[in-house]
Parts: sequence; C-alpha cells; structure tokens
Amino acid sequence: RMGWADAFDYDNPAQIFREYAALSEQAAALGKDFDISGLKAISDEDYDAFEPRRWPIAAGKDRERFFADGGFFTDNAKGRMLPIRHRAPVETPDDARPFRLNTGRVRDHWHTMTRTGLAPRLTQHMGEPYLEVNPKDALRLGLKPASVAKVDSPNGTALLRVMISDRVRAGEAFAPLHWTAECASLGRVNALVTANVDPVSGQPESKACPVDIAPYDAAWYGFAVTAEEIAPETDYWAKARTENGWQVELAHSKVPEDWRWFAQELFGLADLEITSVTGPHPGSSRIAFWRDGRVVAALFTSPTPVAVSRRFVSQSIGDDVPVLAGRPGADQPDPGATICACFNVGVNTIVQAIHSQNLMSVEAIGEALDAGTNCGSCRPELAALLQQVPMTTAAE
Repeated sequence: RMGWADAFDYDNPAQIFREYAALSEQAAALGKDFDISGLKAISDEDYDAFEPRRWPIAAGKDRERFFADGGFFTDNAKGRMLPIRHRAPVETPDDARPFRLNTGRVRDHWHTMTRTGLAPRLTQHMGEPYLEVNPKDALRLGLKPASVAKVDSPNGTALLRVMISDRVRAGEAFAPLHWTAECASLGRVNALVTANVDPVSGQPESKACPVDIAPYDAAWYGFAVTAEEIAPETDYWAKARTENGWQVELAHSKVPEDWRWFAQELFGLADLEITSVTGPHPGSSRIAFWRDGRVVAALFTSPTPVAVSRRFVSQSIGDDVPVLAGRPGADQPDPGATICACFNVGVNTIVQAIHSQNLMSVEAIGEALDAGTNCGSCRPELAALLQQVPMTTAAE
C-alpha cells in the first residue's frame, strides 16, 4: 500500500499549503493562535490567484480578527498587564570602547537574509554589511568613504564597509544585523553584542553595545563577479546574488604576487581565455575569464575602493560585452545602484529624471518612473534624493 509520504506531491506548493492549513486546525484545537484551516481545501487555481489576507481564517467560522469577541490566549482568557521597569544598559561606552553601536534592520532584508538574500533586486540595493558613522567621527578616526572599518567589542570583531552619514550622532554608529557567515567574512554584527536577555520575555539585548572603531589597513580592495558561487579567503569579503550569478566585495592586507594566478584560484577556473590589464600600482588590476567569447568571471582590484559600475559588471556574466571597461558605453547609461526594487529603478536614472524633467516631489518621480508607487519603502530615499540633487528653475 502506498504510504502518505509516497503519495504527497512535494513539487506542488498548493498541496503543501493545504497540508499546512490542515495542521493549523490541529494547533488551534490545542489552544494555539495560528489558524488558517479555512483554506485547507483551497484548489490549485485559487491558490495561484490567492491575494494576501489577514488571519485567522478558521474553518466554519466568520471571524475577521483576533479578540473581536473577547478572550486572550491565557488560562483565564484575560489580558495580562506587566509592569515595565527601565533598566540601565549593562554595558556603557568607556575609554577603551568609546562608541555606542546601534544595530537593526534595513529596508530590503530580514530573517538573516535566508530569503531576501536570494533576491537579486534586493541585494543590488544593499549588497554588503556596512557601518554608518558621523562625519566628525570619520574625520577623527581617519575613515574614508567606502573604506573598511574594524569594529571591536569584548565579544568579537566585525569588518564593515564605511558609510559616512549625518543620520547618526557623533559618538554613535549603526550597523545592520542581517549578514551571516554565509554571506560575509566578518559581517555578523550580533557577534559583537553581549548575550544579555530580558528577565521576563527572554528578549536579547542585541540592539546596542560599546565598541571601538578603527580603519582596516587594506593593501587592496576588489570587486568580483562570477557565474558560480565562490569562497574567498581574503580578510574581508561580502557576496550577494545577482541576476546572472554572484558579486563579491573584497579587501585584504597583502597584495598577491601574481594577480592572474590569484584570480584563477579565487574563481576555480583554468584553461579559459583570460584578458587582463595591470595598473601602475601593485594593487591595481582588471582580469576577465571568457568561455566561447562570453564573460564567465571578472575581478577588479585597486589600492582604494573599486570604482566601477557594479550593475554593468554583474550583468556582463554570460554576455560578450567589454567588461574590463568597468562601465557601459555612452549609448548605454548606467542606472546606478537600485533604489526602487519593485520596478528596478536605479539612483542614476532617478537623478537624471529629476534634472531633465524638473521633478519636484516623490509623487512626480512616481509618475515619471513608477519608483515608489508599489510598496512605497523607497519613498524616504526618493525624498532624500530630492533634497540632495540641485534643482533647476522651471521656465516661466
């Protein structure tokens, strides 16, 4: 007799969802809050056309929201009020670690990037972990834009790309918490914080800790693109999905003796056509690997942060474009880093439209480019661009 597991179609998402909905009914019967049993018989066609709905969706019940008819998930069905007492931070900045590091999420990532890290459009907006520091602190510490900073706490160390911004106060810094050891060498910001927890909820005190910040002494910086995922052995690396493969940011404290050999080891490629250009500085090179006239991988290195069009270079994988130029030709404008992930609109496209069409508002940008008209999460960045871009005077 065929068993249940043998009969189950794991390739049919609708069937998986029906089973999940049926299991939620059993959980609800045991007093759990999650119940979507009203969808346990949904058809494949209805599942494909299903639009977002608020749960619970209980079978045989017409209840639109929790607690509409009273009752909480407690023994006596009554809500419990807990007294909140402010507790001073366990750790405070001192002479050894004078900065307070604030951590949190950023627009396009969540859940340690187990899902969002697989979406190329989202990774093109923020492709690596970073440290946001105030301009005064950056000047005092010798941190330059797009360089790498070393962040130390009593618990660990992180290497993060420097973003200089007045959105953080002097004496403080911000770093996103999503990057893990799978996508960055030392980007795990939560490794810096102490494992203090709230005595009632068990919530970790993972939002802030005192740190020391210093420039990372990089002998060279690199940017690589490849069709296949790679495992760099440099001090700093951060990799992100692209539409055609992977892009990787790199930095290291020692210059290789032979860049072509280094690139072959990095990509795990041999017996392919190689084109390369070596600059006057030992840390400067551009190397591309070709198969049947199409780009398989490319590496750009520089003694300073690499200045190339990352979108153009990442999209060159599988194409026959002159990738070593590092940017598209004059007839192919570079859209720049993605701002609106919903409609894949880059910062350069937005800035050019602001100038050429004299756009004065976020709504005007949306009408011209669709940017900001779907989920709306990029609207604050659009507003910031309008403040930063010098406006032309409309003709009278």
